[in-house]
Amino acid sequence: MKGLLISLAIVLLITAVGLGASALVHINLANSLESARETGFDEGDRDGYERGLIEGSIAGYQEGSKRGYLTSNSLFGPSENKENFYFIYNPTYKEVQSILEKDELDSAQDMIDYAVINGIRIAYVRCQTVPDEEKGKVRLYELVGFETVDNGFIIIEPESRSEVEVKVGVSFSVLNRLPAASHDDTIDKITVIW
Repeated sequence: MKGLLISLAIVLLITAVGLGASALVHINLANSLESARETGFDEGDRDGYERGLIEGSIAGYQEGSKRGYLTSNSLFGPSENKENFYFIYNPTYKEVQSILEKDELDSAQDMIDYAVINGIRIAYVRCQTVPDEEKGKVRLYELVGFETVDNGFIIIEPESRSEVEVKVGVSFSVLNRLPAASHDDTIDKITVIW
């Protein structure tokens, strides 16, 4: 009986030590998890702030340059020292979207004319397809491109007013998930003119 009581006491002692150790491990893990959450939040907050600061500075610089140019022209008139010289700027993605909402801009030339008048930097993007085997004709996709300050270079198909992709050796309709063309619309050459 004495041996049974000693064994029972040892089992109780081991169980108590195990529970105590488990409680300590649990507390340490909870503290580590909370510390990791705080560190992760702080790092995310700092990274987000820095990225927002950079993007905001770029967009603000563009907007400020545009506003300053327009204000100086309205106050002082065009400068005689800057004959045949004018300022253009890269638009924001939002500005490009507002251009696309204008009903009167139905072609690449319409969009280019509008952009030039408003001091917006725009590219004419000409995509030539492979020559037709029977007639030897090539077809052209006349597109426009904008180097946006917040979304990089985007290409627009003026008639549909949608963003498109172009890549030499790839079908324009397949690349842009459009219905199949009645001709071979594989892009053979891309020309970008600023």
